[in-house]
Amino acid sequence: MKKASTARRGRHASAWKSVVLSREQQFSLKRAALLREAGRAFSLRGYHNTSLEDVAKTLDVTKAALYYYVKNKQEILFECHMLSLDFGDEAMKYCEENGKTGLEKILLLVDKYVRTITSEMGSFAVLGEYYALEPHNKAIVGKRRDKFDRAFRKLIAEGLSDGTVRAVDPKLTVFFFMGSINWMTRWFTPEGSASGEEIARQLVDLVKGALRAR
Repeated sequence: MKKASTARRGRHASAWKSVVLSREQQFSLKRAALLREAGRAFSLRGYHNTSLEDVAKTLDVTKAALYYYVKNKQEILFECHMLSLDFGDEAMKYCEENGKTGLEKILLLVDKYVRTITSEMGSFAVLGEYYALEPHNKAIVGKRRDKFDRAFRKLIAEGLSDGTVRAVDPKLTVFFFMGSINWMTRWFTPEGSASGEEIARQLVDLVKGALRAR
């Protein structure tokens, strides 16, 4: 167990230290690595149970070195939420541009979003830690979450109107989907038995079976 843990820590540390680009590019990539590892730790152990010392150990750097990239743990949590919301916005844009019916757009949204948040860059999504955000940050994140919620309900309403989605409550349907996503950030790991792509395929199939008009 110790050997596996050491190997894993070494891999993350290598990703942190082997960047040899410009100073600006190094800052960006190293900050992204910090957010990724901190977010993974938050997802696995919880925000309040994870310290910056824990993150520093994973990256094999000092805690002081982390303060060059972030002010504190709260900033990490906020940035992780904002990036997760960016992923949601990208998935929403993708499904609007490529889907023809309401149901098709919903399935494209699910597929794109799940694939993204389970990718190497997205696996640190920490949507379940919303209530750990400070009031100001929570208000910003909450506003964006509400916008995504409204856009998702609009897709369901479109499916109801064009006959591709059976009679369901849009609000409960969105809660159902987002609840499964929030929980996924707790158990998903790239080293697990199912890849992000496989999970996305299965969730798309489940959503299709639940929403498709008979």
